[in-house]
Amino acid sequence: MANISISKLKAMLKEENRPHLLDTDLTGLDLSGMDFSGVTCVKANFSKTSLVRTKFEKAFLSGSNFSGADLNTADFSEATLEKVNFSKANLINATMSRANLTSAKFIQANLKEVSLTFANLTNADLRGADLNAVSFFGANLTGADLTQAKLNKTSFTKAKLDGVKGYKP
Repeated sequence: MANISISKLKAMLKEENRPHLLDTDLTGLDLSGMDFSGVTCVKANFSKTSLVRTKFEKAFLSGSNFSGADLNTADFSEATLEKVNFSKANLINATMSRANLTSAKFIQANLKEVSLTFANLTNADLRGADLNAVSFFGANLTGADLTQAKLNKTSFTKAKLDGVKGYKP
């Protein structure tokens, strides 16, 4: 896994052609407020990284690891996040509208007040996650696991819930 400095990463993100980061280790860095929109980061390691108010709009982040990261108010709108690990991450007030979160892991993550409108959460693992006040409006949760998730004031309006575990509409 390749390491990269914050200064080099900032320079890459300013380039007109969005960078492609493969198997990059960004563990524990403070990348708050940076703009990763449109970036390809396959199997990148963002674990325990501070990413407050960071933008990932339309980014391709499949297979990446955000476990234990602080993603408060981050924007993942329309991002591809297949098989991404968000376990024990703080995602309070994040936006994940229209994101592809197929087979993503959110085990014991804090998603309080996250917008997941029209997101694809097919086979997502949300066991023990804090989903209080989350909007799943129009989302696809087919086969998702919500076992022991906190669901106070959570909205499933027009969501697809076929085969969901741990929740009965």
